[in-house]
Amino acid sequence: MITDEVIREIYKTNKKPPKDLNDLNLQDALLTLKNYHNLTLDSEDLSKAEIVLNDLEEFNPFRRFLVRSLHAVLEFDKMMAFVFAHHILFLGKNDNQLRVHFRPEEEEEKPSLFNRIFGRRR
Repeated sequence: MITDEVIREIYKTNKKPPKDLNDLNLQDALLTLKNYHNLTLDSEDLSKAEIVLNDLEEFNPFRRFLVRSLHAVLEFDKMMAFVFAHHILFLGKNDNQLRVHFRPEEEEEKPSLFNRIFGRRR
């Protein structure tokens, strides 16, 4: 089950994209999802490739995304997670479900030493 704590941990452990895009194992993820989602990878060169969710309407902002903006692809029991810097796309492995989680803004960032010395808030 994907709880808020699990989602926080996903964002915490996947702050940066991988150094090598082949580490994402996209081919395995696309094969797992192909029964319920119409996904296509439009190029063999992953640094220029886009993944297109053909099930979604043309103007849906989550219809296509660049592979180079992915931070991780994680597999759970019933979902596959495509992790980005500010959101996560959860795609169902056993149905055509799509969920989007937006990263909440951090409450109050800890002020830097410079800001604490000179009393600046932001």
